[in-house]
Amino acid sequence: MNGTMASAMADVTEGAEGAPIAKDAIDPELVKLSRPRPKIGIVTAAGLVFLCVFFLIRLQPDRRFAGAGDAPARVAVADITSGKVGADAYIKLEAAELVMSRAIRTSTNKAGLGLRVAPVRGTGEKLWIAMSGDGWEQPTLGAFTGRLRELGKLPFAPALDEYAQDHPRPLFAAAPTVRAAFATGKLTAITGDELALDDKTKVAFDTTDPNSSIIVATFNVRLKDKAAWEKGLAAAGIAVTGSHDPREDTIQFDATGDPAHLTAQLLAAELWAARVEPTTHHYDTTWGALKTSSPAGFVVGTTVIPDAQLDLVGLYVAREIPAGAYALITDENPEEYWYVLPITIALAAIGLVFAWALVRAVKRDLLPTRA
Repeated sequence: MNGTMASAMADVTEGAEGAPIAKDAIDPELVKLSRPRPKIGIVTAAGLVFLCVFFLIRLQPDRRFAGAGDAPARVAVADITSGKVGADAYIKLEAAELVMSRAIRTSTNKAGLGLRVAPVRGTGEKLWIAMSGDGWEQPTLGAFTGRLRELGKLPFAPALDEYAQDHPRPLFAAAPTVRAAFATGKLTAITGDELALDDKTKVAFDTTDPNSSIIVATFNVRLKDKAAWEKGLAAAGIAVTGSHDPREDTIQFDATGDPAHLTAQLLAAELWAARVEPTTHHYDTTWGALKTSSPAGFVVGTTVIPDAQLDLVGLYVAREIPAGAYALITDENPEEYWYVLPITIALAAIGLVFAWALVRAVKRDLLPTRA
């Protein structure tokens, strides 16, 4: 009986309010407690709202291009340089001629082939075409289609401008234009670019010697070696002054006379395994030295080259890319930017949620509580 009473008392004591809880039992009062609701602080909410707004602004150019439509707008070069075409437009540029001698290869990473970026002739480098750097791709002929962007906002713009300033690239001008610029130091290249020259500007050009030629002869069964060719040329009445660059199957001879006359002599002698090339001479100088030339011709060192022998003169001018220049990124079309709209909607939704959380946090932590 004592055991039964003790058990009953233990049961009553264990279930009574404030009674001790056994080690292996669960306190029912703790089970009823709820966790405090998580609080989003002002800094967290404000930071996420700022990030959403920041990326929404950054995506604005892509949103414009994504909504440009399927058909590109046909524009002319003058439309772009005059500001009639806005950035991020989907366009088809017609009648654009590239200055490939001033092309620059650029890339945003070391692994890829990058892009070839070349200015359009006659724009003063205010319009560039950015093409694939893969040499195996089919060349673009005729019109260029793609996305028009502000060059200064592209990721490779700093590297492109740095290269343009550190590496002078040739621009060409006619000999009369060069001579007319001796007094002013300013001229217009054949591409339409306006150039300002200083005394250190590198100048280079090639001339053709009208009284000298090179005969390139190919060895064959009848004319097996140098001696056989010298005998054959002598029989044709062609006097050679020397030979050079012997290779496995060809040899070159220096000859006196113009290419047309020598070619006729070779044909008459049935020496069909030879061709005639004009002899060219390369000259390098500076603008400061060249502008002291006399009216008799362009002076390079002790050599005087008559103006009539010069076709084009190369001027190596280092220039920075003009502010406000545009680049046409070929092979970009609005369909590739289908993901921009879903990302925009998601960012807007997240921004609204945390803007609401920011308002609640400000009311909770900064505003006084009403009594």
